[in-house]
Amino acid sequence: MQYDASLLAPTFRRAWNMATAMPIVSLVAWLATMAAGVASDVAIEQSGGTGSGILIAYGIAITFVQVWITREAFLHSGVEPAMLVANSLSVYLQGILTGLGIALGLILLILPGLYVFARWYLAAALLIRDQSGRRAAMRRSWEMLAVHWPAALGIGLILFLLSVAPLALEFIAPSLSAEFGFGWLVATNLVSAFGIVGAYLAAVALLLNIEQPPSTLQEIFG
Repeated sequence: MQYDASLLAPTFRRAWNMATAMPIVSLVAWLATMAAGVASDVAIEQSGGTGSGILIAYGIAITFVQVWITREAFLHSGVEPAMLVANSLSVYLQGILTGLGIALGLILLILPGLYVFARWYLAAALLIRDQSGRRAAMRRSWEMLAVHWPAALGIGLILFLLSVAPLALEFIAPSLSAEFGFGWLVATNLVSAFGIVGAYLAAVALLLNIEQPPSTLQEIFG
């Protein structure tokens, strides 16, 4: 099995450059994701139930943010994405498909689940750019990351851990939530949103780095 993790650092660098080149877009996406998280947390706490419907609504809401900022990142990079924000539900449904595949891999063994997660990391970005169908995007992601899956895995895990870090901290120190109340809820969702929005930009950056790799001089001096 061939593998290449060399695009890990360049992808983070390119994603950061995208974010700083689109400060208003990045800020709006970050705050919108945070607001969706806060609203979801408050609604679940007040409902007293499992909150499954609330979580579905939250997932759909942040998918609209995902499609919007992914489109903006492609446009900033000179690529015209085919999918409109109005068609975001297609990305949400694709997320269910990839999530089920990853969950199956995790149930069988941890490593197969992580491998599947890495190989499908570009599926949403490809669907938004090309709108060639959910399965076609998943298949294309699988092919593109045949060698670069370690980079996708590293990027995905780092940003995922960042997005769930507040939950882990709250589990370790539950008194913080009671002490700081709504302010703590906002702060934790801001941190989580940073990881979530970062993952959207990183997917675009990794896709472009595979198809349009920066030159060696750009990597050394840029």
